[in-house]
Amino acid sequence: MARWVCAEQPRTLLDPAVGTGVFLAAVKGACGPALPERIDAIDVDEAMLGRASHAAAGLPARFRQADFITAEMSASYEAIIANPPYVRHHELRYDEASLALIDRLCGRRLSRFTNLYGLFLVKIAALLGPRGRAAVITPAEWLNADFGAALKAHLLETNLLEAVIHFDHAANVFEGALTTAAITLLRRPREAGRPIRLCGVRDVTMLAGLRPEDGLAVPADQLDPRSKWTPLFRVIRPGETPALGRSGGERRRQRRPLAIDSSPPPAALPGHAACRLGDIARCTRGIATGANDFFTLRESDRRAWGLPAADLRFCITKAQQIRGDRLTSDDLRRLVECDQRVYLLCPRAPLSPAVARYLEEGRRRGIHRRYLPSHRPTWYQPEARQPAPILVSVFARGTFRFVLNEARALNLTAYHGIYPRFRDADAVRRLFEYLAGPSAAASLAQHRRVYADGLLKVEPRDVEALPIPAELADPQ
Repeated sequence: MARWVCAEQPRTLLDPAVGTGVFLAAVKGACGPALPERIDAIDVDEAMLGRASHAAAGLPARFRQADFITAEMSASYEAIIANPPYVRHHELRYDEASLALIDRLCGRRLSRFTNLYGLFLVKIAALLGPRGRAAVITPAEWLNADFGAALKAHLLETNLLEAVIHFDHAANVFEGALTTAAITLLRRPREAGRPIRLCGVRDVTMLAGLRPEDGLAVPADQLDPRSKWTPLFRVIRPGETPALGRSGGERRRQRRPLAIDSSPPPAALPGHAACRLGDIARCTRGIATGANDFFTLRESDRRAWGLPAADLRFCITKAQQIRGDRLTSDDLRRLVECDQRVYLLCPRAPLSPAVARYLEEGRRRGIHRRYLPSHRPTWYQPEARQPAPILVSVFARGTFRFVLNEARALNLTAYHGIYPRFRDADAVRRLFEYLAGPSAAASLAQHRRVYADGLLKVEPRDVEALPIPAELADPQ
């Protein structure tokens, strides 16, 4: 990354999340005697700035304690290098005015589910000077996630995206975090029509000899910002046409392919694929309580507090609680007997004395002030949900599990719920049997998101995108 941003001897350099100064030390080695005239280093943590100043000894660095997203920045930079912090959207504390400023830089409204590193990418792109280069390492989820569509559209529209380097899911780039990493290389100016290079690497050792031009060359107009880009980072065999997210992609051969994903293409669907699952069913995330240790209970908890059974509903709280492809009433009884958390608190009005005492304990523990409870109309009332007839696991290390919910239990976020738009039990069972079969599994493999150590994830829209044979689309 330091070699990339220093390749044209920049006069100015920015590290907007300097941390301990690892990048500054790398810049010192990459630039040699031709150091930038000015280096700006920003971080919210004063202690980190102190450590970074030691790493920057001998560099013309200026340190500033600030939040990069809200900090006023009057200059542009010829080099920007960054490892933005990973902060999920629900932990961000920016007001709408601050987010609107980032929207204007992006030229479109960003999803409010955008991770903090996505906001960094937008502002970094805006600060890139007329002869600027940027290298930013982030999780790779923005290449597939719904919130990444606006980021990809912006980078394509501004013609800043030079290359993306995607790490194999087995490469633990971020220590202690199960997330796949990607390095985004930006450059200004770029010639109109210059292709974007997509490079896959197995681990960090491959970066030493990597040149961005060795990656797969993809015309910008063949990249759909609404599509998932991760499938492009796979072995491109001689004579093979890569799927580019839009029809009409040119047949290309890679001079020196770099691969991360050699999974086979999906099997053909039996019969005619008349529609997507989303046309006949709705897929939703599981219930998020904001405090599982309070809102979910064991049988021993229920007895200790004397809670009426009518104020509790059966709920699957962990993925491991379902062993097979069907969830039955006997399975729920087994979980109760094993004293697992299988009840969800759903208080009736008026509150019973036992429930009132339990809720007072929640207030004493500050549960009502946590993020999700504090944003609900009534802090202790969970989302109003009906049990989903079919469940699908959110994470997997192989094939995602579909479960026929015969017990009619609710589910937390370890599973997504699938709600067919028809009520016929036989039709629901046939749909489940197809979803649990190999054809649906092969199709779902094209929509999954890949994290470190081979951990796979699907979002509700990924599930709804599954093609469905005609005989299942019409239960009549």
